[in-house]
Amino acid sequence: MHYARQDVSKYEVKRLRRGVYVPDIYLDLHGMTQTEAKRELGAMLAECVKEGTGCASVMHGIGKGILKEKIPLWLAQHPSVMAFHQAPREFGGDAALLVLIEVPER
Repeated sequence: MHYARQDVSKYEVKRLRRGVYVPDIYLDLHGMTQTEAKRELGAMLAECVKEGTGCASVMHGIGKGILKEKIPLWLAQHPSVMAFHQAPREFGGDAALLVLIEVPER
């Protein structure tokens, strides 16, 4: 699972896959409903933009696969998300996504 906005180089997706970016924040959504997960994801992205955090790990878990299916759709719709890729094993593997977030210049 991967995504990159049109204005983002595909090379950035490769860097996410390889673990070049280290997440500054982790969000664990295990056990949450879709509504709770969407709210927490939005809050985390807003905080990342506010604090200047460029990379985050979103752990959706495996379970029934509902969050694993929905989270990429939600991330792709968010204007601050530049790219995401399934996380390398050390950052969650199959149960997580690494997200590259656009940080505004200060």
